Amino acid sequence: MSDFRLKLNSRNLPPDFPREFDAHIYYDQTKEEEASRFRELALSHWKGPDVFVGFMIDCPVGPHPVPMFEINFPRRLFGEVTLWLLHHHGNLSILVHELTGDDYKDHTDYALWIGKPVELDLNAFGKKN
Repeated sequence: MSDFRLKLNSRNLPPDFPREFDAHIYYDQTKEEEASRFRELALSHWKGPDVFVGFMIDCPVGPHPVPMFEINFPRRLFGEVTLWLLHHHGNLSILVHELTGDDYKDHTDYALWIGKPVELDLNAFGKKN
């Protein structure tokens, strides 16, 4: 199901969407309701084509070891979106990173954490932890 949801998230991005940054919002079973409420808050706050809020992905996928959903946004909104995430994340862990084309560095050296960091499965990038 997770591959389907990821593909569905990508297909639902508006045409020519400037996907320059990702925010991964992580949750487990104990935080699923909080994550769902946070997602709904994001959907209502970020109306319009500039910020994309993806579906909840209810299982690990790629380097992400726990369920998550993404918020995608352009560089020009980095400060505004990041501050909003910082002020509203509650008990959720969030990874914010640029999309430079180097997935490994994006998720490690170029990563910004809000809340408690989640240990990623870096082997998903073909490199050892």
